[in-house]
Amino acid sequence: MLNLITPYASDFGKPSVLIKQFPDTESYVFIPKIKSLKNTRVRLYHRLYPEEDKRIFELLLLLSRLKKETRHIEIFVPYLPYARQDKEHRVGEVVSADILCGLLKGFGVEKLITYDCHFLPKPGNFTRSGLKIENRSAGKLLLAHAKKFFKKEKFILISPDQGSSYFIENARGYALHKKRERTDGYHDKNIKSEVHLKDSEIDVKGKNICIMDDIIATGGTILKAIAHLKDRGAKKIIVGATHGVFCADKIIERILASSCDEIFVTNSILCEEKSIKTVKLPKS
Repeated sequence: MLNLITPYASDFGKPSVLIKQFPDTESYVFIPKIKSLKNTRVRLYHRLYPEEDKRIFELLLLLSRLKKETRHIEIFVPYLPYARQDKEHRVGEVVSADILCGLLKGFGVEKLITYDCHFLPKPGNFTRSGLKIENRSAGKLLLAHAKKFFKKEKFILISPDQGSSYFIENARGYALHKKRERTDGYHDKNIKSEVHLKDSEIDVKGKNICIMDDIIATGGTILKAIAHLKDRGAKKIIVGATHGVFCADKIIERILASSCDEIFVTNSILCEEKSIKTVKLPKS
């Protein structure tokens, strides 16, 4: 297996692909040793966030050239964008998860390797729109960081979303029951979200809590979960996630100001915010 690494994934190795911008912001891509890849198994490391539309097109440019040399192309994309629109909730909505997976398959990708993909229920091997997907989980890495934070103190692991509750299945954790009323639009201000925990499930009074999720986007669910747990007497609260999108205004500041002692995420998305702790994903 030969690894190709784009500049956006340089923390996984030395870049071997050139990507530049023309003055009009169009992308230029170049694979210097393309002829050495003839019939070779290739794994391409690339990030698709931020600027996901541009990064996806750059990936398609790379794949269009790679598939002329080899049929054995894997891509390592730690965070897969467009994964949250995975169903047609209303007639007329476009299922972006299917479109992206179909595009990658059509451009010669044999397998996609990613972490905690939003539309997949657990780690493992899956297929969507003909694309083979290896879904890895950062759950164990995040849990190890939480243990380091609390040192010898006991803590309770909680997932704020049933969809990501597999994070806590092997750690005797608990999932909050989230109700989300969808009114209009895609994850916009018109979506009302309520988080509640049945008091009979777990007593959090005076106890340390680690909230763990697959993704923090607008952070609304996390804020509601913290407020809910604090109202019930939780002691220290830390928040961990695989993907730190943080797309709402000042959401990191707001989470830390809401009785959260620490936020930690993986490097699936690079974050320059110094108040965030980073857990590094394996390089292979």
